[in-house]
Amino acid sequence: MGIDLDDLYNQLVASEPIGFIDPFNDLGEFDYIQMKFMDPANSLVNKYSGKPYNAMWIQKIEEMRLLFIAYQKALHSHDQKVNFQRRIVYESNDHLDAIVRTYLELGFNFKEIESRVSISYRQLRRGWKRSDYVKMSQPEFYSKIDLSQGQYISRDRLPESLGAPERLF
Repeated sequence: MGIDLDDLYNQLVASEPIGFIDPFNDLGEFDYIQMKFMDPANSLVNKYSGKPYNAMWIQKIEEMRLLFIAYQKALHSHDQKVNFQRRIVYESNDHLDAIVRTYLELGFNFKEIESRVSISYRQLRRGWKRSDYVKMSQPEFYSKIDLSQGQYISRDRLPESLGAPERLF
């Protein structure tokens, strides 16, 4: 079943009990895509003395790096599992469709929806067209004379005195 994430974290923190080497800052530059360290351990410089580490510390750093990589892989696996579980919470596609439609009708863009619903941007773009849900309201025009007389009747076109076309929509 593998080692627990908390156990790996505790092992990593306790791997250097003196606190001379911080397992999250002093092990060198880490590439999270390739899951490996960019520089060899013997090229690291001690932050306290400004000199390279001696052989004993390099060996300790190598051990700590192995623990750090195992911890990062477990963390990545845990994140994928949590994201997968979060994505299957929705009861059905109809329910999910209703949620996304509501966000689109309220004017949210796909990046904002992605942050609120666990669906990728690409999947949102593939499944929904924003232009189908974002609609422009029908304009309403009021005459100042009508308003001053207490009449609140709206019109769907501008008055001819303003040189407006017969109908806008």
